[in-house]
Amino acid sequence: MLRIDHRGLNEGATKVVTLPVELWTDIVHYLPPTRRRDMLRVSRLLHDIALRFIFATIKIYLMHGEPGFYMLNTENERYVREISDYLLHRSWEMLHCIITKPSFANVCKTLSVHAFSDGPLVFEQRTLAQALQSLPNLQSFHWFGDCPDFSTVAAYLPKTLKSLRIQSLPISSLGHLNRLNFFQPAIPFTYVREQKLDRIFAEWERGFGDPKDLVSVVEMNPIQELVVLSPHIGLLPIRLCNRLTQLDICVPQDGGDLVGIDLFFRHAVNLESLSLVGYIEPNLFADLPKEPGVLPRLTSFRLSCEFWDLDSTEMHVPLLSEFLSRRPLLRRLYIRLPGVRLDVAMAIATVIGKLEHLRVLGFHAGYEPLHETAALHLADALSPKIEALQLALPWYSDLHVRTWYPLLVKLQQFPRLSFLHLFSNGEDPVPISPVELATDLEHLQLVGIQRSLWTIDREDGQELEPKLWTPWSVKYCLPEDFHCADHAWLFRYH
Repeated sequence: MLRIDHRGLNEGATKVVTLPVELWTDIVHYLPPTRRRDMLRVSRLLHDIALRFIFATIKIYLMHGEPGFYMLNTENERYVREISDYLLHRSWEMLHCIITKPSFANVCKTLSVHAFSDGPLVFEQRTLAQALQSLPNLQSFHWFGDCPDFSTVAAYLPKTLKSLRIQSLPISSLGHLNRLNFFQPAIPFTYVREQKLDRIFAEWERGFGDPKDLVSVVEMNPIQELVVLSPHIGLLPIRLCNRLTQLDICVPQDGGDLVGIDLFFRHAVNLESLSLVGYIEPNLFADLPKEPGVLPRLTSFRLSCEFWDLDSTEMHVPLLSEFLSRRPLLRRLYIRLPGVRLDVAMAIATVIGKLEHLRVLGFHAGYEPLHETAALHLADALSPKIEALQLALPWYSDLHVRTWYPLLVKLQQFPRLSFLHLFSNGEDPVPISPVELATDLEHLQLVGIQRSLWTIDREDGQELEPKLWTPWSVKYCLPEDFHCADHAWLFRYH
């Protein structure tokens, strides 16, 4: 219990209010993340409560040499050296606390490892392995990179693990894991270095492991959420389709057609979230289910495509529109068809505007200049109920005022818009600063411009100072980094 003394109206009177720990936990939960650290200095009770939130997610960086340049997206040797030294020292401190302080280790629920080194790192690997054995409550584990390889610590993952995302499947077995609900056995697409480049990813070129190992893990665990490469779809057992609630299919270059995907859809009776990302052939649209009875529980849909033949794309777009029009329960939607003409994009926007339950939207308007009439049409299609929005627009300085103003006026009518992400796929950058957006849209908690993110921390009487995320925290962001699951979903394939 924590007691608070209040002076009454009569001088010398004292009123003692005692609040249960559970209530203080709820209070700290609703504090902005930037303010939770202040609780560490208030009292022992609040210190312990804040600790549960601040260190629930821990990130470990194994960085050295050339791979550090790749991770940090820079050629500045001094910058890489300074950041590497800081992150390595900080990582050792975290691992040391995990190993030596059980109370600290009990707090950690999520651990991510960023392996970008050109050295053996024997000491670091063994320390990490020891730390993994000291985490009784670890539920989520992420491994980015392959220097060193994930196989060096795979056997030490605790059996309590429920979520696993790794760069590629290890040679060593994961047979001791049997509680996984979420599994991503490969991260095929990596962060694009150029802020202006309108591509969502570059491909990982160092292999993804043996597909047979994927099947082995899937069969031994109660997987409900799966991220899989398109060539591996045919390997999945039908009984898995019946229990999946989330499926992300990543289509690498030369990934081939999604053969049999229509049959997969018919068996996925519990699927709530479907993402199709990558080099998708337009003929996939013909396999999107037309009957509402197929994928009856679908509430989240993402279609994010790379470069297509324009004529083939537009020939198949009506099939997409038909699919969307028969999904009135969609709550989250992300449509990225970068090659379509403006009139085709606006036709899709019309269909989107009729989805009454939509709360999260990502929309790519193509590359043609967005004239005033199209901007008004797009603004009219946006529902005031939207809470998270990403717009990729062809920004041109001479059209900026006439195209952005109608959209801004509409967005100011959105009472719950907490995340706005703007991306310029035109000649000019987004001509609006995070401060301007946060000032004009008073409910924003997170702002994205191109591939940068800013947290909006609002305090009464203080000037807005959006906090910029570090480049590496954006590049390797985790769901736990975001204020809510909707923000994480919208930014997932940035």
